[in-house]
Amino acid sequence: MTAGSEARGHASSVLHGIAADISNRDRVTLGDLMRHLGQSGFGLALMALALPAMIPIPGPFGMVTGCCLVLIAFQMLIGCHRLALPRFLADRHVTADGVRAVILRALPWVRRLEAFVREGRWRSLTGRCSHVLVGVPVLLLAVVLALPIPFGNVGPVVSLLVIGLSLVARDGLALMLGLVLTVATFAWTAALIFAGARIAAYLGGFFV
Repeated sequence: MTAGSEARGHASSVLHGIAADISNRDRVTLGDLMRHLGQSGFGLALMALALPAMIPIPGPFGMVTGCCLVLIAFQMLIGCHRLALPRFLADRHVTADGVRAVILRALPWVRRLEAFVREGRWRSLTGRCSHVLVGVPVLLLAVVLALPIPFGNVGPVVSLLVIGLSLVARDGLALMLGLVLTVATFAWTAALIFAGARIAAYLGGFFV
């Protein structure tokens, strides 16, 4: 297997390994999940925490992972070298079955995206400084993801998946694509909010 193919399969391999490792457990802490992500912490964490929003599972899992995404974005903004969660979040338990369900249902999508990633392409765009700059759109995507907007989750999730994969593989072109998708996501979200406001105003006219 070439280095490029290893890079393209790294994220899905790690996620598959997490699903296998927790298969005999009832519950798992967020801290345990973060430790499983290994050296590619920031990129894989963005992916792992965005996936539940695409494939909802019962309970407050989405709210908790949304908070984690915001914290990760802040750590990127201040230039942290290692990913860390405060103890009150790291010790938070979630159901292992729910985590496995999200991973296994999302793996085909992750593998499709990995097919377009190339190790080290435009590598200069994915250095330490880029982590700081990318923290801004990641933070905004986390906020958009938390908004209760119908049909509003797909854009932020896909954008975070592409950005996460680009950081794992140090693929600058994929990172640029992720940022373009981010801009499109913001435009789509604004359109949904505007349309929702117009519909609400229209319906409200029947009750006045």
